[in-house]
Amino acid sequence: MLKHCLICAALFFLPVSAFAQPLPAEAIKLEPSALSIDDVQSIIMKRNRSVLRASAEVAKCESALKAVQATQYPTLAFFGFEGFQTAGGHRNNLAVLPGVFQPVTQLYRIRMQVEQAKISLKIAREQLRLAKQSSVAEAKQTYLRMIALQSAVASRKENLEFLNSLVAYVSAEVKREAVLRVDLMGVQAREAQAEYELERDSDELITAGQNLNRFLDRPLQTTITVLEQPVIPAQYKPAETAMTQAVLRRPEVAALQLNANRFHLEEKITLSRYIPDISLGGTSIFSRGFDVTFPRQFLSFGALGVWEPWDWGRRREQARVAARQRDQLRIELSDTSDKVSVEADNARRSLKVREKEIRAAELLQSSSFEQLRIARRRFGVGAALLKDVLEAQTSYANAIAQSVKAKTDYANAIVEYDRAVGRDFD
Repeated sequence: MLKHCLICAALFFLPVSAFAQPLPAEAIKLEPSALSIDDVQSIIMKRNRSVLRASAEVAKCESALKAVQATQYPTLAFFGFEGFQTAGGHRNNLAVLPGVFQPVTQLYRIRMQVEQAKISLKIAREQLRLAKQSSVAEAKQTYLRMIALQSAVASRKENLEFLNSLVAYVSAEVKREAVLRVDLMGVQAREAQAEYELERDSDELITAGQNLNRFLDRPLQTTITVLEQPVIPAQYKPAETAMTQAVLRRPEVAALQLNANRFHLEEKITLSRYIPDISLGGTSIFSRGFDVTFPRQFLSFGALGVWEPWDWGRRREQARVAARQRDQLRIELSDTSDKVSVEADNARRSLKVREKEIRAAELLQSSSFEQLRIARRRFGVGAALLKDVLEAQTSYANAIAQSVKAKTDYANAIVEYDRAVGRDFD
């Protein structure tokens, strides 16, 4: 009983902060480096490298479209030469042959090529949407994990402070031979475990911050303070609505559909090469220094045609290749549509489960903290043993870990649901 009373006296003089809950978010003074999740999302849209690469691809496709559109306009040609005649006194001569040719039969193929380039541009824009969605999802998951880790680090620091004070007291009691050394060893083991857990979570927090800086295209060592986000229940949609929305809005599905259309045009473009290439135009000659038999000036209008009627079946086989690729994409489109539907419904149901998980984790952390407080008081009046306090402390540490996992799982579930239904963020 004397031993219990001595340890009780020491426990009552431990700092209250060892058992204090983390400060609410509104009580924390924001640092200049503090970023809200909306700030992160806004920066991602402007500076993320994946988004910038996808934006460059869109600009490249826009230029390719303009280049294809330019092929439907007249072609201006200019030929000129200067030399001398080998007969008739070796006189110097000069000839200039300007010409202009307007495609006629080629316009059918050119229009299809323009439409094909437009489809390529639409595909690039869908890839840009996908890059934005993926980048925002990764950044938000990292941001929300940092919130959970920040809370865990604060709780683990308080837990370690308590154990440090307890180790110091028990060590003094061992020297007085009022407590067995095995009790000290048990407390020291829990202290070492608490130090490891604090160091592990702190290290994960640093790594998460560096990854977030990478997503934001900022120096990796830039300090980031994340702001606590309230847990807002998600607005669920019926399963059929979520699945339909996923098929209509997911960039992967839209890109496959556009690719199938592009290969359909590729098949028609290939077969259109059986049509002769005929252009209407005019040409003229301006010369100097030739014999009179060569006209000094000449102007002519007519048609220029190129036709390869026999190609040994080359174009037909190339068209079949495009048709087979289109068929493959349609099969993949059907499978992808079912896949994204399953993902959307699974994400919707998973989000409900994670909400229950986070509620259970919060209740567990609150109850374990209360059990630790009660164990401390009971120990102070001799109604509990030291091992009861240590067991309560271990339960509290485990509850912290469970809370971190629950918050991380819930954050991932929210982001995954947005991604699964194809939500855009710009």
